[in-house]
Amino acid sequence: MTPLLTYTLVTHVLTGVIAVGLITLVFMHLLKKTPGWKYLSLLSGSATVLFLISWVTSAYYYVTYYGAKVKPIILKGAYPWAHQIMMESKEHIFIILPFLTLTLYLATKLLGKIQDERIHQALRKLTMVAVILGVYITVSGMAISGAVR
Repeated sequence: MTPLLTYTLVTHVLTGVIAVGLITLVFMHLLKKTPGWKYLSLLSGSATVLFLISWVTSAYYYVTYYGAKVKPIILKGAYPWAHQIMMESKEHIFIILPFLTLTLYLATKLLGKIQDERIHQALRKLTMVAVILGVYITVSGMAISGAVR
């Protein structure tokens, strides 16, 4: 693996994990009675940017290296399901995350200050979906990495 691919993979992992952490913080702050909407907007906007960076770097890594070098090793190894199930679902779920966090960013920016518990409940649910999907993608990435031997 070239240094560029190594940096790309590290960037993908770090930006994704940090984004999941930021979304988790958003969820925790949404549980407050009066969350700081500017702070939530900053967190969710930052998560969106980080998910997009993770998205671009993962696409580059997948197209230039993973598909040709890593995927065949996994498919021939003891854990082919790591690609067949985990990677395939990860690829499709990951498409959704930047849009979920962008929606969350816009909602915290535009709707957050409205004192309506139904809106706040919807934001909590949207954030929980983003957290669950982010954790699933992270765990999937760990399983996929572990399947390469």
